[in-house]
Amino acid sequence: AQFAPHRFAAPEREWVATMAHVLRLPPAPGRWLVGMAFVWRVCAQIRVMAPESLVNQFAATKGRIDGSTATFGAPFYGERILGRLVWRESTTGQTHCTDLDYVVPQPDQTAVLNHEHNEVKPINIVIVRRGKCSFVTKVRVAQRKGAHAVIIVDKEDSTMTARDIRRIIVADDGYGDVVEIPSMLISREEGQHLIEAAKTNQQVIVELAWDVPTDNVVLVDQWMSSASVESHRFLKDWTDKRKALNEVIKFVPHYHVFGMQASADYNDLCADNTTQYCAEDPDGSGPVTGSMVLDEDIRQLCIHELYKVQRSQIAASSNQVEYAREYWDYVSQMLDACPIDGPDPESRFGKACSERLMGKVGIDPQRVQICADNTRDAKLKEQRENVAWSPRALRINGWRYSGAMDADLVTRAICSGFVTLPDACKTLVEPVHPVLKKIYQTSGSGVSLGSFVTALLVVAALGLAALFLYKRSLTRHIHSALREEVMLEVQAQMDSYKQLAS
Repeated sequence: AQFAPHRFAAPEREWVATMAHVLRLPPAPGRWLVGMAFVWRVCAQIRVMAPESLVNQFAATKGRIDGSTATFGAPFYGERILGRLVWRESTTGQTHCTDLDYVVPQPDQTAVLNHEHNEVKPINIVIVRRGKCSFVTKVRVAQRKGAHAVIIVDKEDSTMTARDIRRIIVADDGYGDVVEIPSMLISREEGQHLIEAAKTNQQVIVELAWDVPTDNVVLVDQWMSSASVESHRFLKDWTDKRKALNEVIKFVPHYHVFGMQASADYNDLCADNTTQYCAEDPDGSGPVTGSMVLDEDIRQLCIHELYKVQRSQIAASSNQVEYAREYWDYVSQMLDACPIDGPDPESRFGKACSERLMGKVGIDPQRVQICADNTRDAKLKEQRENVAWSPRALRINGWRYSGAMDADLVTRAICSGFVTLPDACKTLVEPVHPVLKKIYQTSGSGVSLGSFVTALLVVAALGLAALFLYKRSLTRHIHSALREEVMLEVQAQMDSYKQLAS
C-alpha cells in the first residue's frame, strides 16, 4: 500500500503518522509501507440483491462491492445476512457525526436468515458519509440510532478508487470498545449508486458477508507485546478455546519490535544504543523499560519454539499443526503473576518473576535462557522485519482480521476459515452470531415459526385440560342425576307397596 499521509483525513492522519514513526518511514508521498502488501486481502463483501435496476449497475462485479472492514465492532463472521439500506441526508451539516443530524426509521419488512429459516425483521444497514469526525464517532451515533451495520461512503470530492479504499485501515480512535456492530468503508463511486437507490421509495436489499480464506488447517498469526495488558487479556480469554482447537490450527506468535534513528537519548526503549531494536515502554517513567519488554518477548518466543509439538498432519493442508501447551500456560498467567506495577522485582514484570512463573508451569528456565542468548539478535531482527499493520494485530490464513480482539469473535472468524468445520467449532461458537441473535430477538413484533408452534402447543394443552375438567364435571352431574332418579323411583315403589297393604 502506498504510504501517503496527505491523502488521509485528519482523524486518521495521527494514526498514520504514528505508524510512520514506528516503522522508521519518512512521511512523504511515494514511499512504500513495507509489510503491508497483504492488506488488500481485507474486505467486507456487499452483494446487491434488489432492486434489479441497482443490480444492473454493478453487473461487472455481479452485484458485489468490496470494502475495508473497521478494526472495531463485531463483523458477522460465518454469517450471510440480508438487510435494507437506509440513507438520510445530513440536516445540520455535521456529516452524520451527531445524534441530531439524521433519523433512522424502524424496519417494516420481513427477511430470512439463510440457515435458520426464521422470519425476522431485516437489519438496518445505515449509510453515512466520511468526514468531519472519526469513523468510530459515526458508527457510535448510528448504533445509538438503531443501526445494525454501517456503510461509510468516501467523501464526495474523493478521487480514491475502490482498490485504494480496500487498502485503508478503518482504525479505532480509542473509543471503539462500545461499538458492537460491524462497519465498512467503500468508495465514493460505488457508494453514490447505493445512496441514489436508497433515496427512492424502493426497498434496497443487500447481503453482507465476511468470508475468510479457507484451508483444512487454519494458520493464525498474532502480533502483540509481552507487556501489553490488552494482549494479555485476549490471550488469557482465548487460551481454553486455543487448547480445544489444538488439533486443527497452527498458531505463530509475533512481537512488536521497531527501530529508531540512532540517538544517545533513547530512554531505555531499545536493546542498546544502536536503537535497531526497540519496544514500547509500558509504564512511562516506571521501573519497567522497553529493553526489559524485548527480553520478555524473546523469552516467550523461545518458550514457544522449545515446547511446541506436532499434533497432527493433515495431508490436504500445507500447514503443520503444532501446539505448545507450556507456552499457553505461561502467557495466560504472565501479567497476573508478574504485573507491571508489582511491588518488588520478584513479583514485577522482569526476568526474576518470569523464571519463577516458568518453574510453576513446568518450563526449564535454563533452556529458555540458552535459547535467548543464542538467538537474541536473529529473533529481534525477524520480529522487526515481519511487521503488521498495527502493534496488536491478527491474521487468519494470510487474511487481515478486522474487529475487536474478543476471544469469542476471533474464534468465530477462525472457525469460518476451515474447509470442513471441525467438531470443536461446533461447541465453541453459537450457531448464530450473538449480536445477530440480539438483533433478531428485539427487531419487532414478528412471530417466528418456533414461537408459533410453541404457542399452538400451549393452547392445545390448555384445551385438553379444559376438556378433562369439563368431562369430570359432566360425569359428576350425571352421577348426581342418576342417584336422584333412583331415589325417586325407590320412593315411588315404596308408596305403591303401602297402598297395596291397606
